[in-house]
Amino acid sequence: MMRCHLFMGTNPIQSDVTLEEGLAAPEGSNLWVDIEDPQEADLLVLRDQFRFHHLAIEDSHNPQRRSKYERYATHNFLVINALDRTTQHDPLDLVAICMFVRPKLLVTVRPKSVQAVDRVLDHVHLDPDAGVHTTERLLHAIIDAVVDEFLPLLDDYEEELSELQARVGEAGTTVPDRLVTIRRELLVVRRIILPHLEVVRRLTDPETTDISSEIRLYFRDVLDHAMIVNDTDALLLEIVNGTLQLHANVVNERLNEVMKFLTIASVVMLPWTVISGIFGMNFEVIPITHQQFGFYVALLSMLATGAGLYWYFRKKGWTHRP
Repeated sequence: MMRCHLFMGTNPIQSDVTLEEGLAAPEGSNLWVDIEDPQEADLLVLRDQFRFHHLAIEDSHNPQRRSKYERYATHNFLVINALDRTTQHDPLDLVAICMFVRPKLLVTVRPKSVQAVDRVLDHVHLDPDAGVHTTERLLHAIIDAVVDEFLPLLDDYEEELSELQARVGEAGTTVPDRLVTIRRELLVVRRIILPHLEVVRRLTDPETTDISSEIRLYFRDVLDHAMIVNDTDALLLEIVNGTLQLHANVVNERLNEVMKFLTIASVVMLPWTVISGIFGMNFEVIPITHQQFGFYVALLSMLATGAGLYWYFRKKGWTHRP
């Protein structure tokens, strides 16, 4: 589905104009052609009407999972991967937005609805004075909206990590499993945002882009946001790794406590085994074996040696928790 939006100076945006009307608009107008779920006819328009480079058209037909920026002779081409907010299966599902940029013209190609793009369009309609009157500002608004969507996602991870840290060491919990899942998802966020950083950096470099110096200032602000996302992601990864290490330490400490208890119990019972083994030897003559109180003497010896060993361990502090 192709929709055309026309920006004419500071006038309100005109949506749902035909492509012919948009191309025939007065000089100074800016045209935004938004193609959702492109069909073969739409790709032919990109080739025949706008004469975009065939490699860029191929990328828009089969979008890749990595953001990129290419500068061709007559236009610039960008791929920005946005979070797919239309599905709840995976918070990191992505939708590739392909953008062809030419003076006074922006063409966006996306396989499905993207919340960031729809939010920009709604914002322009609701607030005509928002300052989005050129394709360069529109390009900035879309990329800025895509990058900003990562911040609430990282806030959710941070809140969940705080709850998981409070539950570290609880028996029978799934804390380690969830921490491993969060760590894997944070690594995915890093893999997504690093190419975003590269794209935005190139949009702020006058040697690699045709963006005007005024708009490059706006892209530097987007670059700051992307760096905040990257830094926050790195910090959360450190928190996850630290929490996993803390959980491992707690588990090891509990294991050491159990082993210490079993060791003390074994040492305390060792004299009992020795004494009972002595009196169970097959000799004819063993002292107090045939005496009336021989059994009680042996039993008292066992209890006395066990109590003595326990007292010694307690004096050394080995029976107390650290």
